[in-house]
Amino acid sequence: MKKLVRTISLLAVTAGFLLPQIGQLNAQSNALSITPRKDYTLRAGEVVNDTLTITNTNRDSPLQLRLSVVDFTAQDETGTPQLLRGETTQKTAWSLRDFIEMPEQVVVDAGATVQVPVVVRMGTEVGAGSYYSAIEYAAVNDIRDDQVNISASGVTLMFVKVPGQAREQLNFLQFGAFIPDPGGTGGAFTGLFFNDRPKVLAYRLKNEGNIAEQPKAVIVVKNSGGKEMYVIQNANPKSQIALLGQARRFDACISPETVQQTTDNGVEIDAVICGDTNFKPGRYTAELSVLYGENGNETREITAKATFWYLPWWFVGLVVAGIGLAVGVGFYIVSRVKNYRGRKTRRR
Repeated sequence: MKKLVRTISLLAVTAGFLLPQIGQLNAQSNALSITPRKDYTLRAGEVVNDTLTITNTNRDSPLQLRLSVVDFTAQDETGTPQLLRGETTQKTAWSLRDFIEMPEQVVVDAGATVQVPVVVRMGTEVGAGSYYSAIEYAAVNDIRDDQVNISASGVTLMFVKVPGQAREQLNFLQFGAFIPDPGGTGGAFTGLFFNDRPKVLAYRLKNEGNIAEQPKAVIVVKNSGGKEMYVIQNANPKSQIALLGQARRFDACISPETVQQTTDNGVEIDAVICGDTNFKPGRYTAELSVLYGENGNETREITAKATFWYLPWWFVGLVVAGIGLAVGVGFYIVSRVKNYRGRKTRRR
């Protein structure tokens, strides 16, 4: 009887559910190959001299580019930044526009590579924390909108960390099994899977501090008996960053697989996809541990737990059939007992 009650409770949970996604940027355009990102650690007043590598992949025509420093912010929770263009656009609180020096234009011959000098000169009054902007490379005759997706332009993201006592604060928002949409930018958290087995776990954090955070995370998945099924040692596999003020979603494959894929340029690359898992029908618990801390500040930890069920339809059908059979047998037994008692009473 206790097993029957537990089974009915499980189906009730099932009925309750039934009734009621920075990735790394592609740093290439049709004829432009550039350095996608630069990271520096500089104190107030310090200077660094560096170079930007620009390659014209077009072997027939030279490429004339205009270089400019523009600020960016987070476009969505996947880490896709958004350029903030326009002469009237005010500098962000984390802007590097006043601290970067470089040529305004450069010409790259067909099939050639050039090294463009760039100087990052931090102000003497800057405080501890993160500062970032983007260097945009645009053809001189480009027609540009006031605000566009950063992936549509050739850019180098520039990040500077100024050491010192910065305000670090990542706030936990959500954690659980996740189903990404086909485009990878969105999706939905869910606790119940009827068709495919869970493949992705995701967590959401919001950066309320003044330093861009690159958290490290570990996720452990256990079955209902407490046995470890999967351990995701690197639950921030793309080393993604939560920008200032950004609510960021971090996705982690439960069973990652490396496969070969062909890029638009015909280049074979190794890519990581979320492979199938071997979950059996039942209840599972995922435990999240996130560590973060930059600039020599104290390391902080965020922990969370989430539960999900894998109940394929064939299993639900078996459970329903089992309940039906048990109920039928119960009625049959009760009926036989009543008949037996009735006959015994009549004989008396």
